[in-house]
Amino acid sequence: MNKIFLYLLPLFIISCSDDNTVSEQPVISFENIIFKKSENNLTQDSLILTINFIDGNGDLGLSNEENNYPYHQYNPIIDENFNWVTIGSNDVSPPLYIYEPNGSITLFSDTDIRSPFNCNEYIIDTINSSNQLDTFLIQKNVDNKNIYIEFYKKNNDDFELIDWTRVFDEDYGCGIDFNSRFPPLNIGNANQVLQGKLRYGMVSYGFENVLGNNIFKLKIFIKDRALNSSNIIESPEVTLQEIISN
Repeated sequence: MNKIFLYLLPLFIISCSDDNTVSEQPVISFENIIFKKSENNLTQDSLILTINFIDGNGDLGLSNEENNYPYHQYNPIIDENFNWVTIGSNDVSPPLYIYEPNGSITLFSDTDIRSPFNCNEYIIDTINSSNQLDTFLIQKNVDNKNIYIEFYKKNNDDFELIDWTRVFDEDYGCGIDFNSRFPPLNIGNANQVLQGKLRYGMVSYGFENVLGNNIFKLKIFIKDRALNSSNIIESPEVTLQEIISN
C-alpha cells in the first residue's frame, strides 16, 4: 500500500525585532531540499524542505486544535430551504449556497450540479448532535492549512502538476496532498518582526515510484494567521538522485 504522511521537523531558527518597516505579509525564500531514502521497505522515504521566512508582526502558525472559523475544515453546501445537501438527497431545491460558520452565505450554483462521489467535493460526517453518518456536499476551506506545496514533474519541455490525491486513488481522489500546517512560531505572541528558517518534512512510499529519475520542482507559499498569503517560490529543478542525502 502506498501512503503519504507529513511531519514538521523540530527546527525553527527564529529571531525577533521591532522593525516596523517590514510588511505584515509574510515573505519566503528557498533554502534547500534533500531526499532521504529509507534503509528498508518498512519505513518511508523523506523529502525535507527548508525555507526562509520573515513576517512583520509575527503571526505565523496554527495549532492542530484550531479548527474554528476561519480555520475550519470545510463549508457545507445548502439548498434554498437551508437543507444540507448530501450525495443521496432526493429533494434538493436549487439554487445551492456555500454556508460558512460565521453565517455568511454565497452562491455555489444555480442548479443541482452534484458529481459522483469524490473526496474533494464530499465528506462523510455527522450533522449537529446526530451520531448518524452521511455524505455531505462541501467546499473545502483553503484557509484550513498554512503551508501549500505543489509538485511539478518535467515532461519534455513542460512541467505537469502532480495531483497526489489521485496518484494512488485515481477514481475518488482520496489520497493526501502535501498542504498542511506548521505550528505557532511566535510563542510569546508578541506583535513583532519574526524571521527564521522553517524545516518541513514530507514522507511517502511513493516518491521514487512517482518521480523516478525525472526532473521535478516544487512551488511553495505560506499564510499567516490573518490569512495573508506570502509570495510563491519555486525550488530549483532537480532529480531525487541529485538531492539524495545519506
